Amino acid sequence: MSFGSGSLTIAARRAGSRTVLERVRYEGISRCSRAFAVDGAARVVLSQLGPGVVRGDAVTTAGHVRAGAHLIVTSQAATRLMGGARKSGSHQTWTVEEGAVLELLGEPLVAHDDARHESTMAVRLAFGAIVLIGEIAAVPRAADVRVRTSVIRGGRELFYDAFEAGAAAPHAVGTLAVVGLAPERVAPLVEALDFTADALGNALRTGVGALSSGAFVRILTLDVWSVRTALGTLRDTAWSTLRRQSPAAPVRALAAGFDG
Repeated sequence: MSFGSGSLTIAARRAGSRTVLERVRYEGISRCSRAFAVDGAARVVLSQLGPGVVRGDAVTTAGHVRAGAHLIVTSQAATRLMGGARKSGSHQTWTVEEGAVLELLGEPLVAHDDARHESTMAVRLAFGAIVLIGEIAAVPRAADVRVRTSVIRGGRELFYDAFEAGAAAPHAVGTLAVVGLAPERVAPLVEALDFTADALGNALRTGVGALSSGAFVRILTLDVWSVRTALGTLRDTAWSTLRRQSPAAPVRALAAGFDG
């Protein structure tokens, strides 16, 4: 099979009480849906041409969320990582301006035994911005699949996570990170996530931890779709907790006050 490349450039801005797409351009094997309105946010669905990610495929995404906007980015379906001599890759860079919210909600990475893949995500937050990142992988131990995620604000690294997905085999792994909160908002969020994690049941091994400006959750279980469901429940808990803390101005108030 041959290998291909794709690129996506996307920007969202606030227009009154809603978020709209300012720019979308995709080339090669990358695709992006139109924007769907969700409670003032704009939701887009990314996809890739072909049966999955094959040897040597390389996809890049560059995104910008302008001040006060709320962009939700999802995938069309689980991503199949197929084998081959050349390593495939997915590389994302995002800029999130003051008062904006970015949600990156990935569908599962499902790999073949001989898959070789590297996924990187780098997010630059302005002060007063929030990012929520959900990632899922079901990878056999023989595969070489590496995932790295970083969030930086004002030259300071707020969050960094790197893992070899096959190391969790035969378990699927899921992660949820909420980054960019004011310090006083962290403890109530961690408490709520911990309570929800306990209610998910003993079939899932779940750990919840505090970050300097948010919270991080990691889930292990044998069924990848149970991980996906659990992450959706935890995301709902995160947003309901944050909105209770500041219902009038959830984004700016929740992210304000961070001592850089």
